[in-house]
Amino acid sequence: MFNWGSEKMRLDPKVREKYPGFIAGYAIVSGITVEQTVEGLVEKKHQIFSDLKTKYGSTNITELSEVRAYRSFFRAMGADPSSYKPAPEYLLRRALDDRFPHINNLVDSCLLATVENWVSVGVYDIERIRGEARTTLATKMESFELIDGRKLSPKPDEVILRDDQKILAAYTLGDAKATMVTQKTSNALIVLWNAPGVEKNMVEAALSSVTTYARRYCGGHLEKSEIL
Repeated sequence: MFNWGSEKMRLDPKVREKYPGFIAGYAIVSGITVEQTVEGLVEKKHQIFSDLKTKYGSTNITELSEVRAYRSFFRAMGADPSSYKPAPEYLLRRALDDRFPHINNLVDSCLLATVENWVSVGVYDIERIRGEARTTLATKMESFELIDGRKLSPKPDEVILRDDQKILAAYTLGDAKATMVTQKTSNALIVLWNAPGVEKNMVEAALSSVTTYARRYCGGHLEKSEIL
């Protein structure tokens, strides 16, 4: 029987007080099989990339309202979006250039949901989470190791995901190595964050997409999902 804490993620009210319009969501998925390649997912990627090229191929990306929203949010948290692009913008540019990342079926499902719906979607191995997972604000200098091995500290008031012991992700910096998905991952916490100005219906669409992909392409069972 799957069980993880209270089986939910909490959103600290201070986040929305600081950044009105911020929305978080999450899903808990059990029984996942992590694989490098899944045939149906490859086909889904090609379909989505084709649609994106039709919609945005001749568009000035920097003029899109969603891109402006994410860049503004990065600046509000003290980050330079011109040197380190927000995930939805970065992934759209990579999709249009035929350079979309490939990691594994679970991570790729989250990347697809991100680029489709303009909502940042991250995924974390639940077995490596200690205590309660919560989206909150950084309040002190606290470093963590990213997946690429760099050790960085989010600035005060940056939106972060953490458990009772450590940072799991920082909005402008990325995800922690400590809870990254591996071949051994079978239960996952999927976390969704918007930027103020990206509407709730887009977060709902991203949650629907990623939970569908987790079931269809990763063999997972949806335990719980919620928009906060």
